[in-house]
Amino acid sequence: MNAKAKTAFQYGGALVLLLAATFFLAWFRAVDTKPVLSLEGMEFRNLSGKKAELQGKTTVVYFWATWCEVCTINLPVVKWYASVLKDRTGFSFLSVEEGENQVALNDYIRMKGVDFPVIQGNPMLLRDWRIGGYPSFYILDGGGNVRFAESGIMSPFGMLLRLVWAKIFWP
Repeated sequence: MNAKAKTAFQYGGALVLLLAATFFLAWFRAVDTKPVLSLEGMEFRNLSGKKAELQGKTTVVYFWATWCEVCTINLPVVKWYASVLKDRTGFSFLSVEEGENQVALNDYIRMKGVDFPVIQGNPMLLRDWRIGGYPSFYILDGGGNVRFAESGIMSPFGMLLRLVWAKIFWP
């Protein structure tokens, strides 16, 4: 094996190990997340008033805050996630804003052009979902069980990998 091929193989192997580690850490964190306050039955509506349907769908739940700089930096990618999942059968996307200030939330949604379903959180909801930082992503299976939990910026490839895994193994 020549030196270039060996180097490429080593970097590829390191990347696969890194992805596997983050994948299983997100799965392990989700095993312990069993919220008392379920999102089931809550009214999730987008800005046009259309209700978000979650039952039987693999769902991404995105927790964020208007004051969170990382959330604002991550917003274009989150909008992309939401738009891609909106048009896919069997998937849904919704978000929970931390709930500090309704006026600030409405201003933020208008200024940033947020067009995915947003509900305003409350301390009990955030506690039950073990939100320790923003942004946080949760992937739920069709039965509403948390299958993956992540904090911080998630890559599009990492999100896709988790969604496909959840759809195949926990429909």
